[in-house]
Amino acid sequence: MGGGYLLIILVLLVVTNGITYGASQLTSDGVSYTKNGETITVKKALDELITKSSKVDELEEHTKLYKYAYLADVAKEGDYVAYDTGTWSTSKEKPTENGNFGGYTKDQSKGESVSACSNIASHGSTTLKGWRVLKVEPSTKTVTIVHAGQPECYYHDGLSSTSINNLDTRSSSEYLNQTYATSAHAMKREDAEIIDQNSTLRKTGATYWLANEVSSYGLLMGYSTGQISGDNRMVALGYRPVVVLKSKILTTGKGQDQVGNNDAWQLVKP
Repeated sequence: MGGGYLLIILVLLVVTNGITYGASQLTSDGVSYTKNGETITVKKALDELITKSSKVDELEEHTKLYKYAYLADVAKEGDYVAYDTGTWSTSKEKPTENGNFGGYTKDQSKGESVSACSNIASHGSTTLKGWRVLKVEPSTKTVTIVHAGQPECYYHDGLSSTSINNLDTRSSSEYLNQTYATSAHAMKREDAEIIDQNSTLRKTGATYWLANEVSSYGLLMGYSTGQISGDNRMVALGYRPVVVLKSKILTTGKGQDQVGNNDAWQLVKP
């Protein structure tokens, strides 16, 4: 409490009681007043005021959450979200062998994208990066997000069951930020089909794997055209992780994300 407040209280007490005190007497213990028949020293009054002030601070701490909004109440499909999964600790070339991941550079944000994983022209390329809202569940206030592009490439193992396991395991190990999220998995057909075929949320410009079996050897692909089809070729294509955020996660509004998108919802640490 500032000295100004103390001076005002002392002056009010002196004037109210019509008493004149010498400067040496103006101490918190030495000045008192009567209220409802009770003699109250300035010290006691100040102690009570400080206690009340502390409780106001505590109340403000509890109520400041109301300045924020539930992400599920304001975010829409396709919106960017400032979800951070850190940077790569090493560099790795695009994969050329079955079951391998790669295409990223040390210290690069995992929100960035590999523009193209394949040298086949029809597989396309992408400039999209960051994380976008895949779906919102209002009843549970849960938001699911997906990588806007492809943070790395995956070379199909040749056995669909092995590749699906590799893709899902990779999601949990590299893209699950437990501060904000509860689970992660590789994008699947059921995820892709939520989105309109012509939306850039599905049609990224590049072809990527979907973690669905079409035969013992083949996987589904999300083509650069937005179509979904199966293929059993052993080739490097994009990989898109999907993350389920914690229920009732809060946001302070939009700002810049980790890769430069300026309209991304900012997350509040639970």
